[in-house]
Amino acid sequence: MYRKCKERLISWAEREERGVMVLRGARQVGKTTLVHLLAKELDLTLIEVNMEETQSFTDMLQFKEKAKDILELIMLERGINLRPENVLFFFDEAQEVEGLYEYLRYFKEKAPEYRVIAAGSLFEFKSKKSEKPQGPTGRVEYSYLDPMSFEEYLLALNPVAYNKLIELPTLKPVPLALHNVFTKLFREYIVCGGMPAVVKAQVNGAGPLRLDEIKTDIVTGYLEDLPKYSELTSKTYKPELLDLLLRKILSSPSRGMKYSQLAPGYKANDVKAHLDVLVDARVIRRSLHTSQNKVPLLTGENPKDYKLFALDIGICYSFMQLHPATIYTSEDINDVVNGAIAEQYVAQTIASIPPFHRKLNLNHWERQKKGATSEVDFIIGIGGKVVPLECKAGNSNKLKSLKILLSEKEFPTSVRLYAGCGEFSRWDITMNNGNEYRANLYSIPHYLLERFCNLMSDQPAAISLVGGTSVSH
Repeated sequence: MYRKCKERLISWAEREERGVMVLRGARQVGKTTLVHLLAKELDLTLIEVNMEETQSFTDMLQFKEKAKDILELIMLERGINLRPENVLFFFDEAQEVEGLYEYLRYFKEKAPEYRVIAAGSLFEFKSKKSEKPQGPTGRVEYSYLDPMSFEEYLLALNPVAYNKLIELPTLKPVPLALHNVFTKLFREYIVCGGMPAVVKAQVNGAGPLRLDEIKTDIVTGYLEDLPKYSELTSKTYKPELLDLLLRKILSSPSRGMKYSQLAPGYKANDVKAHLDVLVDARVIRRSLHTSQNKVPLLTGENPKDYKLFALDIGICYSFMQLHPATIYTSEDINDVVNGAIAEQYVAQTIASIPPFHRKLNLNHWERQKKGATSEVDFIIGIGGKVVPLECKAGNSNKLKSLKILLSEKEFPTSVRLYAGCGEFSRWDITMNNGNEYRANLYSIPHYLLERFCNLMSDQPAAISLVGGTSVSH
């Protein structure tokens, strides 16, 4: 199955000057499969080293000058006699060997002619723990892998539909017949999710029960990993608190609950520390309030105002024990589970947008006033542009929170995700300071979100140039 991140790895592999590639991402997002796809694409002999198994070279990691010897020893043991440009080394489950992460720098320094990739289901902790002067900084490159996006899912399931989707104008209404087809496919994605093993099973014709079994096994793996967090970070974490938090977020994504609501009976500092480590492990996502209307959004972030999301929408769907009819018969998924499903989809879609060498932060906007809370679901900063995004059913004139935001900060363009074919509105906004401006609002189907984000990245000027004729006040 095609993964967009593969293009990032191909670019890395074809460069003469390259560091060791560290492939980052949670368990079961497809890191190992991606490396296999890369080797096949470039016709390289893949030398896969599973660090969960005993390896003969681990004692040599004490000596930096042995880096090239280690690689050649692995080749010798496997009877491989090829030139460096014809092989690809892959150290999988690299977190299992103490010191391997720090040692990666020496493969770059002492054996730069070899291509080396390292990954692991809990490798995030090694990279976090090793952020110090003697770590591999400057010798290592990163790629981030998330669950499959809707477009990747569609390409695997129905390439003809995928080719039609990428031909659609992003900011113009979709013909109704096509819209109905893509809406059905999108809802199937919500139920399936983007974990590669689940997608592969669906492509092969597996039924809902089998898909649910695979997703349950994935969650079980995450839960079984929780006791390892203390060992890998040299900090003490309570597995029962990690378990409680992960289950609560899987069953109720997007809610900005207070620490006391997330884990009654635990101290706020403890809850925060345990949430932090779940974020570090990449099994949950966190969105922070931002007051900024220009990049970088992090300059306006408030870590006390947060929302929490799961890794994958399909896992959320199964963990909530929703019936498929809940998704398939809803008029608008923005109304399902108080909008949690729609916001979860947006959160992981934003995370899947290239470039893959860094991650986009998740942000939203909220204003707390006594008796009145206003919230805009997401603030997206891509390609130098910042765009508020709302998941909202019904008439576009009902976007009260968005209008409050637009009166406080100037945003020339906003987006609403909904169940319709697409429409355009232009609002006359009078700001709190008396200034006036015209704001564009694009209402687009959920399934075009990925294309919109790519448009922001590739052609940011196009977003404010495409419009319609209707005007709202």
